[in-house]
Amino acid sequence: MKKDNKNDWQEHLEKLDEHYHPDNFFPDGERGKKEMFTDFEMPSLFDSEIEEEGQLTIDIYQDNDNLYILTPIAGTEAKNIEITIEKDVLTIKGKRESKSEVEERDYLYKECYWGNFSRSVILPVPVVENRITAEENNHILKITLPKAEEAKKVKIVVRKSA
Repeated sequence: MKKDNKNDWQEHLEKLDEHYHPDNFFPDGERGKKEMFTDFEMPSLFDSEIEEEGQLTIDIYQDNDNLYILTPIAGTEAKNIEITIEKDVLTIKGKRESKSEVEERDYLYKECYWGNFSRSVILPVPVVENRITAEENNHILKITLPKAEEAKKVKIVVRKSA
């Protein structure tokens, strides 16, 4: 008599679950122990000291002369923002300080990000690095990146031949 395929499949899944259960990879069921990885150094995957980093939301737009980057930076002081450019990558880093004294257990929702943040973006055109400006207005950071001459759109006028 043939077994039910569904039962075979369930039995197979149960064996897989048992075989690949996390407790089989970590001694005494303790997950997150670095000692398991003695042959090589694990990149701080299990370090609890690592601070999570948020990512900024950005808008990028352009006109003929400039690229513009807009990003909300509410909760961040200008002195806590670092903007760098290396080759064609612009990076914005900073930190939002929480002044709240609310305990974790008292939150019903916690969607605002507090702490370190960064965002890197590959610029689509070459820019004149020594003319880049950044200003904050109403908690919005605006970065103006002047396009290099070779990146600007050139209008060519067609002349009528004689």
